[in-house]
Amino acid sequence: MNKKYLIWRELLVALLLGILIGFFASSLRFSENGNMNNYLSTLWEKYHRMEEISYILENEYYDESFLSWKNPEMIENATKAFVDWLWDPYTSYLDEEQSSWLQTELVWEDFIEWIGAVVWKKDYYVQVEEIVKGSPAYKAGLQPLDRIVMIWTWETQDLTVTEAVKRIRWPKGTTVDLFIERVDKTWKKEYLHVEIERDVIDIPSVKSKILEKDWVKIGYIEIFSFWNQTNKLFTHAISEILLEKVKWVIIDVRWNGWGLLTSAVQLAWHFIPQWELIVKSKYKKFNDTDYLSEWFWELENMPTIILIDGLSASSSEIFALALKEKQWATIVWKQSFWKWSIQTLFDFEDGTSLKFTVWKRFSPNGISVDDEWIKPDIEESVDITGYVENWIDSQLEKAKEVLLEKIK
Repeated sequence: MNKKYLIWRELLVALLLGILIGFFASSLRFSENGNMNNYLSTLWEKYHRMEEISYILENEYYDESFLSWKNPEMIENATKAFVDWLWDPYTSYLDEEQSSWLQTELVWEDFIEWIGAVVWKKDYYVQVEEIVKGSPAYKAGLQPLDRIVMIWTWETQDLTVTEAVKRIRWPKGTTVDLFIERVDKTWKKEYLHVEIERDVIDIPSVKSKILEKDWVKIGYIEIFSFWNQTNKLFTHAISEILLEKVKWVIIDVRWNGWGLLTSAVQLAWHFIPQWELIVKSKYKKFNDTDYLSEWFWELENMPTIILIDGLSASSSEIFALALKEKQWATIVWKQSFWKWSIQTLFDFEDGTSLKFTVWKRFSPNGISVDDEWIKPDIEESVDITGYVENWIDSQLEKAKEVLLEKIK
C-alpha cells in the first residue's frame, strides 16, 4: 500500500471520526453511556473494505464521469443490501420516496378507491404490508408479505413504489393482474396469478351488530384494524350493544394483521380491571415497558369469545391473548399469524428512513408469540362452500354455540 494512500486514509479516518462523534453525541447519545470510544475503535475495522473499494474506484476507475453519476445510487443500494441481509421481512432501508409513501399509506382512511392493500418496494418486488378486510384484495386471497413481482407485464423490480401503486390503483370496476411470489415460514416459495377488480372501499375500523342464537342476544363486534380512532368506535359499539341488554359478546379479529400497540391496549381496557398488565414490551437497549389497564373495564367478567385466524397478527394477538389470560376469554378457530416483533421508523434528514425491529411483546403470563403461535381453545375449519353460496360463516356459528355452552 503506497504512502499517499496511507496519508489519505489517516485524514479520512480523522474526518470520519469527527463527524461520527458529533452525530452520535447529538442523536443517539452514545457518549452518555460510555460506549462511544468502544464503538469508534472498531468502526474502521468493520467497514474499511468498503472504503478501500471506494478509494480505488474513485482514483483508478476509467470512466470518472459515469462513476460520479452512479455513486449516490451505489451507496444507497449498498445500504439497502446491508439491511436486507438481516433476513427480517419487517426491517428495511427506505429511500426518500419509499419513506414518504409508507408514512402516507399508514394513515387509515374509511373511504378510498383501490384494491385494499398497503404496499412498499423491497428488493426485486413490491411487498404487501397490510390487507383491508372485506376489500377486493382480501376477497382475491392476497396476504400480508406477499411479493408482487409483476403488475400486468411490468416487472416491479423496474418500478418505484409510486409507479407500482399508480398501476395498481385505477377506477372502480377495472381489473388488475398481479403475479405473486408467496414465501412461507420454511422459505418454501409458490407463485400465483391473481386478478383483482378494483372497488370503492368504505370500511370503518369497527363494525357491530346484535346476533341471536336460540333466542339469546349476543353482541358481535368486528375489528378491522387497530388505529387512532378504533377505541372511539369500539366504545360506541359497546354502548350500543349494552343498550340491548346483551350479556355475552363475540369479538372478531380475523384478518386483522397489524396496527398500533396503543390501540390494542386501549381496547383491552374495556375487559381487564384497572392496573392489570395487558402486555409487556422488551427492548435491547431500554428498560422494559408495562402497559396496564387504566379505565373503562365495563365488559369485565362478561363471557367473551374471540375469533382469530392465520392472519391475525401483532395488535390482534396482543388483544386476544390478554383477554384469554386475564378475562378467561375463549379463542375459536385456528392459530394466529405469529408476529409480535415491533418496528419503528428512524427518519434521516435527507428524507430516507430505517424501518427496523426494535422490541418484542410478551403477554401477561410471559408468552411471546415470536416463540409460539396463539393456539385456539376450539378449532373450527372454514366451510368455504357454505360461506360463498349461502353466506354462512361456520366459525362464527361455532362461536355462538361455544358461547351458549359457557352461559348455561
